[in-house]
Amino acid sequence: MKPVVSFCIPVYNNAEGAVKIVGALLSSQDDRFEVVVSDDNSRDNVGKLLSGIHDERFRYFRNEKNLGAHKNWEHSLELGRGEWLYLIMGRDIIDGGSVSNLIGQLIKARENNIVFLKDDSRKYKDFKVSEGIDAMIDFIKYNHPTGCVFRSDLFGAIPNRTRYFEISDMYPELYVIRDMAMKGKCAIICSGVNRRFLGADLAKVKSSVECGMDISKTYFSPPRRTKQFFEQLDMVESDLPRVFTLSELDRYFKERYVFFLENVSYWWRMWNKDPELMAHYGQPIRHVSIREMARNIIQGYHDTTAHLKEKGTYTPSRRRIMLCVTSWAVVRLCTKSAIKSVLEPLGVWKILYRIRHKGNIQALNLL
Repeated sequence: MKPVVSFCIPVYNNAEGAVKIVGALLSSQDDRFEVVVSDDNSRDNVGKLLSGIHDERFRYFRNEKNLGAHKNWEHSLELGRGEWLYLIMGRDIIDGGSVSNLIGQLIKARENNIVFLKDDSRKYKDFKVSEGIDAMIDFIKYNHPTGCVFRSDLFGAIPNRTRYFEISDMYPELYVIRDMAMKGKCAIICSGVNRRFLGADLAKVKSSVECGMDISKTYFSPPRRTKQFFEQLDMVESDLPRVFTLSELDRYFKERYVFFLENVSYWWRMWNKDPELMAHYGQPIRHVSIREMARNIIQGYHDTTAHLKEKGTYTPSRRRIMLCVTSWAVVRLCTKSAIKSVLEPLGVWKILYRIRHKGNIQALNLL
């Protein structure tokens, strides 16, 4: 019987993480799924460990030569035989006890003609469905690849799929998501399978590329975020026939520009405080100042202006959007810092932070 879902796991030199993920999935008693591992010619003992797993729901493949990360992602998805293809990175935390819940949601998605799903860690009572420009806003952005669920027949029918996995500077699956979103409805679900990304001890799992990498080249650095942002824009505006109105494209641009400025300021500071992540990249923990974040925001404004002019998409409406969003970002940065500097010594900041994130109180957004 054809599996409802194939869990597709690209692996390279990560025996510990791969074995944990496969074991977690196979702990489920459900028999309506399969687990597929594409080993990109690893040099550790991942092949020996995974070859010792005997379960009809598990298949292991080893590439004769190293394909590279992006191509191995594609290859793992191509190996799946299920109606849905669920992409999992080899270092993430997966809950096998939620597989049956996921399958139930996938059956429902099929009945509702959903073409792509993102299995998120956030909780929704039902499908959060979008299509058209709203799907582009929801899904064509930086996001961790684990939890991307493709309808297999549409994935296999994308003519330029292999090219996408060769040319992308960021996450090539976004091109696939874009093409699929043009064919129908997309949805966000929360099955419980996708628990958390970067579940392995990153300090112990360094690849030859990541170990000692210059911090400006890491995926979360402002220069990389800038390139990713431009690729996201061009992905929707330049690499598609004109299927959206100018107002729709401006709305997409605004959403992505806000997200971009947040990434080069608040998120940049957060990542630099993460000891596990910094150990992974061989970098010391460092403090990112308000001045540095503000400088990144202003630099982002100038870089975006130059990019839009180069592409011929610098319009008066976009100039207004950029001025408003950039001003808002700088003011919010300074205001938030000032409030925090007053409240933090009193211990009030932590209380407000917990209310904001656990209670979802919108009134505290300005903090």
